[in-house]
Amino acid sequence: RALWLFVMVLGHSRAMWGEFVLDLSVQSLCRSLVRGGAAFGGVPRQWLFDNPKTVVLERVGPVARFHPTLAALCGAMRVEPKLCAVAKPEHKGKVERAIRYLRDRFLAGRTITGVADGNRALARFIDEIAHARPHPTIAQRTVAEVFADERRRLLPLPDPLPETARVEPIQIDRQAFARVDTNRYSVPSDHAEKIRTLVVDDRLVRVLDGQAVIAEHARSWGRRQVIEVADHRAALVAERRGARELKGRDRLRAVAPMFDRIVERWGKSGSALGRRVSQAIKLLDLYGDHVFAAAAADIDARSLADVGALAIACEHRRKDKKRPVPIELLLPAHLDDADVIPHDLESYDE
Repeated sequence: RALWLFVMVLGHSRAMWGEFVLDLSVQSLCRSLVRGGAAFGGVPRQWLFDNPKTVVLERVGPVARFHPTLAALCGAMRVEPKLCAVAKPEHKGKVERAIRYLRDRFLAGRTITGVADGNRALARFIDEIAHARPHPTIAQRTVAEVFADERRRLLPLPDPLPETARVEPIQIDRQAFARVDTNRYSVPSDHAEKIRTLVVDDRLVRVLDGQAVIAEHARSWGRRQVIEVADHRAALVAERRGARELKGRDRLRAVAPMFDRIVERWGKSGSALGRRVSQAIKLLDLYGDHVFAAAAADIDARSLADVGALAIACEHRRKDKKRPVPIELLLPAHLDDADVIPHDLESYDE
């Protein structure tokens, strides 16, 4: 996917800071501004911006309406936002020259394999090379030396730093996933089909129920990815298995009303209820309702709980009723999808 480079330059010292980013949202801009201020150890009194939609929503001459998220950040950082004149690139010449410098000296011939690796390499280049270069207007001083003087005049950072994550309500789907961009992140299954709070930045995706974090994932920048936590899926699978077992019990109870007592004995004996229910349903399918109901009544009257005893009782009842021997037919899986094309009967000989 596309990779962009955010660059911030201090006007007096020409000290710079930058980072690679994967999106151009206003949250990404605010995040980079806060990180840049933290890297410089303070903020200037003004931030000079170009005119993208992430900065200014509309402009009529000198009057502009800033994006409310950016305006809130400027208020929290105590920085005045200012705009360059439209179609006047010379108004931000210091930034343009810094970008050209990085493009020619850092990016040329370099392969960026990841955001984290690229940012580490960029930070090292700025510290060791960019800030060590001579200052363009102050003779016999480097950018780093002038920056040391300018840093003392920067405004202090607020404590704590402003939150720059995207926060919004989110509908959890029926499969207990929260959708962020094109990706899906799992949450505990008991939050399915409910409204929760999404908090997402460039590193983490968090889902909150009130103030409690119910799910936290590393953010994926891929497309159409499914990010799951094993515990979330295990709980959902267990619930679905329980639902299937409950449906099976309902069917058995409808045929043999006393079957709950048999299930209760299974539970006391420590048997796996799901397995026992599946075996009982198989007997029901083989022998039919009438035979199975009579057999279940027999073993209930004798206070038995073994599925083998139920199978023997079904066989005895079948013989008493002179029913045919049940045969389980296992068809190959491919037969379900076989297409049978009828032939034209006129092609057969009479």
